[in-house]
Amino acid sequence: MDAAAGRLTVVSAIERIIPIVVRDQTEDTPGQCLYFAHAVATVLHLLGLRPVIQAGSMQWPRMRREEDDGVSNTHFAYMWNPYRPESIMARAIGALPEIHVWVGLVETQELIDFSTRHFRRHAEACGVKWTAEDPPAFLWAPAASLPDWVIYSPNRDATLYAASVLDKLFHPKYLEK
Repeated sequence: MDAAAGRLTVVSAIERIIPIVVRDQTEDTPGQCLYFAHAVATVLHLLGLRPVIQAGSMQWPRMRREEDDGVSNTHFAYMWNPYRPESIMARAIGALPEIHVWVGLVETQELIDFSTRHFRRHAEACGVKWTAEDPPAFLWAPAASLPDWVIYSPNRDATLYAASVLDKLFHPKYLEK
């Protein structure tokens, strides 16, 4: 099987498991990225790869570069800030604060995020005008060459927190040492 066919097979397996993992969530449930990342990591682990959960901040362009006036907010984002009162409260009750969760593959230095399909809808639900191209159904790219203006910033503490929530919810094998 060539690399492209292999990737399609893996993507198909991930797409089949996502509805099972997120079955109790609605499309508007906050923190869906955690469940999507779990689905991705589970499939990759079962295929013998070494997925790692990563969490922190993510910024995706909501407008095209030529629309940037130097004043307006250009990105839709989930920004990890453990010191905000809302973050402290969320973590105190075991919920997810403002955070984004995705998967990394150590050997290939790739970033994988299957929750990108919901970014525009989430932004518009918050009243954010979206004029950029729609995000893809998923992002699977070398971490060093993400799409233009797309920013993922992993944070150690955010990652440890997301992994602890996943461990409580699922006890996944990919988190075992």
